[in-house]
Amino acid sequence: MATFRYVAIDSRGRTIPGELEAEDRRSVRSHLRGKGLTPVEVKTKGNIAVVTKAKTKALKKTNHASKGGESEDGAPKKSFSLGGSKEKLGLEFMKRLLELHGSGMPVADSVKLLHQRLSDPQQKEIAGTLWRELSEGRSLARAMRLMPDYFGESTSYVIEAGEATGSVAPILRRIIGYIEEKREIRSKVLGSMAYPSFIGVIAFGVVLFFLFFLLPQIQDMLDSLGGELNFMAKALITGSNLVMTFGPFLALFLLIGAFSVRQWKKTEAGGIAVSGAMLRIPLIGRILYYSELFQLNSLVGTLVTSGIGLTENLRLSERTIQNLSFRMKFRSARALVNEGKSLPDALRKFDFMPAMQLDVMDVGERTGNLAHSLEEIANAFRTELSRRIKRMTTIVTAGALGFAFGLVALVAVSIVTSIFQVSNSITF
Repeated sequence: MATFRYVAIDSRGRTIPGELEAEDRRSVRSHLRGKGLTPVEVKTKGNIAVVTKAKTKALKKTNHASKGGESEDGAPKKSFSLGGSKEKLGLEFMKRLLELHGSGMPVADSVKLLHQRLSDPQQKEIAGTLWRELSEGRSLARAMRLMPDYFGESTSYVIEAGEATGSVAPILRRIIGYIEEKREIRSKVLGSMAYPSFIGVIAFGVVLFFLFFLLPQIQDMLDSLGGELNFMAKALITGSNLVMTFGPFLALFLLIGAFSVRQWKKTEAGGIAVSGAMLRIPLIGRILYYSELFQLNSLVGTLVTSGIGLTENLRLSERTIQNLSFRMKFRSARALVNEGKSLPDALRKFDFMPAMQLDVMDVGERTGNLAHSLEEIANAFRTELSRRIKRMTTIVTAGALGFAFGLVALVAVSIVTSIFQVSNSITF
């Protein structure tokens, strides 16, 4: 028998530490679950260094798996970077975890079974790392934080809230739905931008061919015939010469400027300033704005449905906001909620979202149906986000095509008019 220190959470979400004598950690966790507690961490008393050593060893195995060899359980080491999107790998793993846990199997047993049954080496390694942490008594959320490339910070915090209330399955389902929708929106934007980008590259190549190959030959021909290029053609050649001369310096200046802004963004003042400026960029700024609102309202609604108190709910949700300027506004509103102000009134004071959605939230809070109101608000922001993306792609496509065809037409007209000008000057 050994003495173990544990940290557990009761049905009300309160943290309960304590000590217990048992044969192993599994017995401690079983005993705690039998008392209606959710174990978060189980450690051997006086042997914390052993736990830290095991965690460090697991991290080394994860980070250096590409060097070959075998793990402790005899499985060959695999690299996490063997092709494919890491976010997609994490998404696929969560889908499989949901299939098992949603059918009634405990989280730890589901992860262990996935580690034993999965054939994909990358997902098997993910399951192995998670299982090693879970077997040491750590929570799923803490285990996921060891692999931030596969499971985002927001994912681990939301799952932490789900573990506190014993509702991991619905949380996983909402996370999977959100990630899939985010990937779909990203794919839609990239797909709609592919055609104008292709046209722009082709037009740029044609212009380069005219300026650096065809136009010099025409100029030589006109010089031999005693003619000269018209003003438009001369302006194009002068412009191309200026680009060739000062282009490298301009590119270097832009690179230095981008690097400086990136370093400044790492400071708190710079991060707030840059994040605020991004929200004011035409077309893109509103897309970022509605994307943040959609994610935030969807998450807050999920946590409300899961039984998380509003104060803890907002604290967890704040960490998922990517835009720093937006996050500071939300933090100020959250402070007012902690002082007793209603959520819609606190958000309204900082002009956090449109008034119509705040009114819907206010009604939901007064009628005790806040979760449904937040879901409706998230759906409204999803619709608006899709509309904004469609509008942006339409404008960008039209602008790119117009600019490309206009540039090619300008070069072509300048060349043709120069040739006609010489032809008219020739007398027979």
